[in-house]
Amino acid sequence: MQLYFVNVGYGESIVIKNAEKAIIIDGGPDDKETYEEKGTIRLHEFLKKIKVMTIEAMILTHLHYDHVGGLYKAAADFPVKTFYTSIVSDLSSQGVNYINENPQENISTFMRGIALYKKLLKTLTKNKVPCHEIAKENRLSFFDGQVQIKTIGITKDDLLKRKIMLENAFLDYQNSDSQKILLQFDKSENLFSLAQFVTVNNYSFMLTADQSGIARFTDELRQADVVKLTHHGQIDGMPSCLIDICKPSFFIICADSKRTYNSARPEIIAKAEDYLKKESIAGQVFITGMLNRNFSLNEEICAVGFECKENLLPFAVLKK
Repeated sequence: MQLYFVNVGYGESIVIKNAEKAIIIDGGPDDKETYEEKGTIRLHEFLKKIKVMTIEAMILTHLHYDHVGGLYKAAADFPVKTFYTSIVSDLSSQGVNYINENPQENISTFMRGIALYKKLLKTLTKNKVPCHEIAKENRLSFFDGQVQIKTIGITKDDLLKRKIMLENAFLDYQNSDSQKILLQFDKSENLFSLAQFVTVNNYSFMLTADQSGIARFTDELRQADVVKLTHHGQIDGMPSCLIDICKPSFFIICADSKRTYNSARPEIIAKAEDYLKKESIAGQVFITGMLNRNFSLNEEICAVGFECKENLLPFAVLKK
């Protein structure tokens, strides 16, 4: 059983593998430029590399482009048993096209995510994949209980309100207020992303998605062996209270080597490294787009994996 953090540039994709089956959490972006960067790899190519044959479950934490982009191709290339996300909705195609063609505010990146989300749902529906909405306190179990996933943070009531808000904006898409609603939805989407507390063979991974309210997850953070810092290690990625709550051995930042949008901020990395040093923990801070700083290898590294056996051992996955 292994858990991988994949180098998808400025984006996020996590894979839990058991033999030839996998659970996918987010898929990274889908633009050509991202994957021209050294060490990056598309999710579907990574799955083929590690010899996955079936996607046991696909989970989308939220609708932003850097999380949803790569899921469509994975769903097209592999059989998927089940799909989970916060909002399952067949948004108006006319609305998507109209808003793409007549942007009144800067929501182009969000709309790229929405377009790929629609494409993903269409593929899943065509392949008769069950699609489920999940929220706070949903618990999923896979591989005879070896993998447990608990969704935390956002209530079903909050997610239902957002679903109605999104659907109404697309139904009345020619109304000038609709784009303002979509802009508001986009700006608050990180706060409503689905954080996951994942247990693999008794090792715990706190996967924060892009949540800015990470300090709310006190109970889960205290148990985590690995913490994925929120929002790509931007300024809100490691609030001061975090190191008072959790005692992990490893920190993960999902960011590219260009540090797009001031991700993987030096002060965030320093906080995590200082904590490990102060606590005398023989752990590491991994940045998915800069994995060569952790491993003494000159080759391109496309992911950091964790072997979940007697000890939690990190290892590099080479792109070639």
